Amino acid sequence: MIWKRIDEHHIDEGSYARSTEYQDLLTMPMLRICELVSEYRSVFEEIDESYPWADVAKMRSKIAHPYGGFDFGFVWDAVTVDLPELVDVCRKGIS
Repeated sequence: MIWKRIDEHHIDEGSYARSTEYQDLLTMPMLRICELVSEYRSVFEEIDESYPWADVAKMRSKIAHPYGGFDFGFVWDAVTVDLPELVDVCRKGIS
């Protein structure tokens, strides 16, 4: 879903940082993913206990409560670097 939005809107790191519309398009799904991991962490830990699920759950707070200002680079990195790894781990766990 997030990558589809990136492709459809031709979002890159710069346009993401400048556009509140793009920020909402990518940040809200990341927030939901982090909330799901936080809520169902024990289920995700059954998929792969070595994956840093606690860090994913903590990411929710960094996104939802950006004390000192919102870090767009942090979310962009989470979407482009961390999320693909998370998806791979989940896919391996259900196959």
